[in-house]
Amino acid sequence: MNLINYLKDIYGYDTPIFLKDIRIGGKSKTAIKQEFYRATKNGKIERKSDGIYFIRSEKQFGSGVTFKEILEKKYLYTDKIDFDYKDLFVEGYYSGMSFLNMIGISEQVPSIPEITTNKTSSKKRFYSSDNFVAIIRKSRTTINYQNYKILQFLDMFHFLSLSEVQDKKDLIIKYVKDNKLSKNQFSQYIKFYSTQTMKKIVEGGIINAFM
Repeated sequence: MNLINYLKDIYGYDTPIFLKDIRIGGKSKTAIKQEFYRATKNGKIERKSDGIYFIRSEKQFGSGVTFKEILEKKYLYTDKIDFDYKDLFVEGYYSGMSFLNMIGISEQVPSIPEITTNKTSSKKRFYSSDNFVAIIRKSRTTINYQNYKILQFLDMFHFLSLSEVQDKKDLIIKYVKDNKLSKNQFSQYIKFYSTQTMKKIVEGGIINAFM
């Protein structure tokens, strides 16, 4: 089987390819690694960083694959993903200051993105690639497409004081309404969080926002 044709069929162009995920028939990991080495040397595939490759499209200029794309493929979605239905394959989400900035609660753009994911067993660790760094956190419970928004919501209270919750009340309630977070979801997942999280939600005036 031709390696490049196989990778094009599976991954297409300008998409991160993780060497550790590649399985081709009965070939050993060593044999596959050697094929990647030869393909890179011949210019048919490009190496982004250690263990990460991509096939550049003819129209693509610049780096080809961004650190953000690497992070999202590695930590936000399952390995075998149909990108037409990627929301069904959720395994992680942006958290911490990254999430607060995304929804407008913080104007500070974090220099180090933060992700909470099923794909680590560490409470907190750092992932680096191509001279960029991200904070990767273990999830409190298994993340899936049905619960990631409520978990993302509950996580944020770890990074906000009560006064900040009260000050940003309208934005927080908007997130609850926009994402149709329900009382049932809240009751199901608040048990994974501290009493301080519950206190901030109640005293911050957020508790009645749930559908």
